[in-house]
Amino acid sequence: MVTPTSTDGYAEIDDRSATIGVAEHQSDDRSSDDPILNFLQDGQQTYFTGSADVSMMTSRPSSTEIAAALSVAPGAIETDYSLRIDRNSQAPSIKAPSRNSRVEPGHAMPAAARARRRPRPFALVPRFTRERTDLPRPAARVSLMGFRVDCVTEHQVIRHVIQSIRDGRGGWIVTPNVDHLRIISQRPDLLAMLSEATLRVADGMPLMWASRLQGTPLPERITGAGLILSLTAAAAKAGASIFLLGGEPGDGEAAATVLKRLHPGLKVAGIMCPPPGFENDPLQMTEIGNALHSAKPDLVYSCFGFPKQEFVIHAVRHRLPSAWFLGLGGSLSMVSGRTRRAPGWMQNIGMEWLWRLGLEPQRLFRRYIINDLPFAIRLLAASLVER
Repeated sequence: MVTPTSTDGYAEIDDRSATIGVAEHQSDDRSSDDPILNFLQDGQQTYFTGSADVSMMTSRPSSTEIAAALSVAPGAIETDYSLRIDRNSQAPSIKAPSRNSRVEPGHAMPAAARARRRPRPFALVPRFTRERTDLPRPAARVSLMGFRVDCVTEHQVIRHVIQSIRDGRGGWIVTPNVDHLRIISQRPDLLAMLSEATLRVADGMPLMWASRLQGTPLPERITGAGLILSLTAAAAKAGASIFLLGGEPGDGEAAATVLKRLHPGLKVAGIMCPPPGFENDPLQMTEIGNALHSAKPDLVYSCFGFPKQEFVIHAVRHRLPSAWFLGLGGSLSMVSGRTRRAPGWMQNIGMEWLWRLGLEPQRLFRRYIINDLPFAIRLLAASLVER
């Protein structure tokens, strides 16, 4: 039963029978109260339970306001009231949100969908929602033979790097393939050093297959040869500069020419190709650090092959903490055109190593056939067991 205590509001609500009684004996005095009484007659009283103390509302709505509230469409702005739960339930007072909580900001419901939805009865009763947060979640990582690889796409890597450059923060990207993973598994010191890298992305189809076999699939393969092109394109648009370090003599200059032709606004801060054995010469290493410190590039492509390029990065990156360092192996020779990359269909089925073996059989036969092939089989078998 709804018992008015004044012309401005209602003090309490009783059971259905009392409500029906009021509807039958007070039919002449319903005028603006029809919506709420009709709703209660339909048996939907459960929106107000016995523990609700409506008399504790901070601002008592009039019957006209109640009728208007009943017709509020989803997504419309609602009047802000408070509803205090009965003292016996020991629950705190809760403030109703100023907007309909069913519609998130920026996700307005189409008009057709709003028309199909029934108006929410008793819009004065607040809906309780969790507080949203915009804090980014840390990227997940997949463990392969004890080495953790980030579950990211190439687009996510590029976006993260460019945003970090704008914020003045540097980093380090490692692109391991199956040959790198084999070497890492044999050298704990190398594993500890590479664990300091900001991002570790899978450059090799065997790593992708292994992640799928163990039930933790990586989103996509990110090759160094592909990353040098896509990241350079993003750097040119953002006004960031690059530094080409390593490769064979002449590869850096040829690659810079190609990249500038592709992206006319690209800034090449420097090109350097140290002589063989430089990594064992402290003076040569100091010269590399001084050159990077003077040029102040945003991106440094270290192309000496694994793991030499990673040792160089680890030794000089402290001289330029705001730059991003990438170990990209033979990417400069591919960009310059000196080395042809495998066709797309061979890359997609994981046979790029066979293409490279055909180009350089004497240099790569032992690496690919004698060393990497047995390790790849062991990697896939271990991943299948860990599933």
